[in-house]
Amino acid sequence: MTEANKALKSMADRVVNGYKAVHRKDFQEAKELLEPLKPLLHQEDKPNVTFLVHLSMAQIGTQSVEDFLATYEELQQCEPKNEEEAKLKKRVDETFEELMKSLAEQAGE
Repeated sequence: MTEANKALKSMADRVVNGYKAVHRKDFQEAKELLEPLKPLLHQEDKPNVTFLVHLSMAQIGTQSVEDFLATYEELQQCEPKNEEEAKLKKRVDETFEELMKSLAEQAGE
């Protein structure tokens, strides 16, 4: 296996492990695995909805609200390519709405 192939496999493994960490609710591990890859896996001209969804869930799971909001804003610029991406994006939209409701309730107290 060439060095380039090893590096690609290592990055792919890191992404898969990050996604798995989100699914098992180990948000800190997921954030640590995924955040450094964001510049490589998501660009404006090559949006990656699935990656942004998993990253945003890791961010909100670690209570990194500002990071979550920044990722959420980027996600709003992306069009889902299929039904699966649309479902994932909807989940983040619901999380955003919950966050806003919670913040509004806190402000009202």
